[in-house]
Amino acid sequence: MSNAQPRKKPDTYHHGDLKNALIEEALRMVEEEGFESISLRDITQRLGTSRSAIYRHFASKEALMQAVVMAGFAKLARHLEPALTLDGLSTVERFHTMATRYMEFARSYPALYRMIFGDRAMQARESVHDINNPMQETGFHALKSLVERAQREGLIKKEDPMIISTVIWATMHGQATLLIDGHLHMREHFDAIFEMTFNTLLEGLSTTSAKVQKVLGIL
Repeated sequence: MSNAQPRKKPDTYHHGDLKNALIEEALRMVEEEGFESISLRDITQRLGTSRSAIYRHFASKEALMQAVVMAGFAKLARHLEPALTLDGLSTVERFHTMATRYMEFARSYPALYRMIFGDRAMQARESVHDINNPMQETGFHALKSLVERAQREGLIKKEDPMIISTVIWATMHGQATLLIDGHLHMREHFDAIFEMTFNTLLEGLSTTSAKVQKVLGIL
């Protein structure tokens, strides 16, 4: 259990912003101590508020955990956003930017990354998160939109973009998990492994290897 001192006095928070404060504090606890460390008692101590105040915003701890999981996915989506919004990038460069920033997120927030994709938070995640829903899984559907753009440009095969997106995500996820779980070989050779993985993925999905090889030459 955390011994952290309260951050604020109980009446510091207005009724309207305590909800976000609870979510942000829970996210900090995930990064500091892991998903299982979160307890309503510790959150009230750290924020200097009461349990009854929590229940004005969340009906249960499970409801708070669902909000924390969704906040974690939203943070990932914001981290990936430059891949879609930066000007002057080709489609392949946007893929590369998205993959790079995905890895950066895993390395920068390993406990949060494990939480949103791991089995410890599975019940909370499955209750509020649907991979088929673009409003809930914005990061995945951003990847899917890039896949569809690449298909329109004739860069990759015109097969089910949902399946292709899942293959790309699964490959990046596996590499990110090996990296943050401390596999020394992965850490020592990460840049080379990442670039080979990225190139191999695009070549394997391409309509013609020669066309993608030409585009990859700009990276």
